[in-house]
Amino acid sequence: MPLEEMFLNMLLVVLVFAGVMGLTSMFLSHRRSMAEIKYGKSDREADLTEENGQLRETVSLMQDRLAVLEQIATDPARRTADEIEKLR
Repeated sequence: MPLEEMFLNMLLVVLVFAGVMGLTSMFLSHRRSMAEIKYGKSDREADLTEENGQLRETVSLMQDRLAVLEQIATDPARRTADEIEKLR
């Protein structure tokens, strides 16, 4: 068997394999979409929504802390020291 025929046969096998994998991927994606339509939101989506809310709350708290640190960094040293002493 000439080398060119072997190369063409391997190329054909690779292309058929890639096509089968592509069709399988589309089929599974379609099944997942149909299941979400039939049964509602997935648990993963609900978990992600909850995590998103927690992360938003955390970012808000971090912004508040950052504002305090910026105030401390930009205030004159004497005034900052006086405020720290008041807190003790």
